[in-house]
Amino acid sequence: MSITITAEGVDEAMARMRSALRGVGEQKARAALARAINRTLTAVRAEAVRSARTTYTARQKKLFERVSLRRAGRSNLEAILEFRGRLGMSLIHFEATPNRPQRPAARPADGVSARILRSGSRKVARSHKSGRSKSFIIRKPQGGYGVFVRHGQELEMLFGPSSVQALQREDNQERMIERADEVFPRRLRHELDVLLSGLVRG
Repeated sequence: MSITITAEGVDEAMARMRSALRGVGEQKARAALARAINRTLTAVRAEAVRSARTTYTARQKKLFERVSLRRAGRSNLEAILEFRGRLGMSLIHFEATPNRPQRPAARPADGVSARILRSGSRKVARSHKSGRSKSFIIRKPQGGYGVFVRHGQELEMLFGPSSVQALQREDNQERMIERADEVFPRRLRHELDVLLSGLVRG
């Protein structure tokens, strides 16, 4: 999932400050716009991570494999924020209980339970496929633990949702848009004030 902010996408704020932008000259105006866009995207990134963190119970460092930001510059007034998350996160990261292997006799009668949504309740982890055993914890061949079910000799690891799915929720997208609308005019006004005051060179 990617989020892009461009000068064309913030026309309303630019229109309100058009005379000030003309007053500093084209190159300095483009530099001010680039800095304002980059600061805005940084704020949107923080809001996106916060939204995912408040939606799911998984720890923040597990929510995104990578968050990359391509910054705007004078020659390209476009900044892109890209989130890359797993297609589905291992269910172990969603407050799984127990979260370590146990002897068969000590395992919960219903299997492992997990709570995916912070606003949701704890549920027993089950496979969507029929004929599977109750869920249990074992160590994965590549290290770490996972929630598994068994069907004969076959093991199936259970997954929760992707972190990126949280950002695709309408309410979270609206919050990111609102954050951009809030930050960009303020940052552009600040950058122009600095230039007009002669405090920095554009």
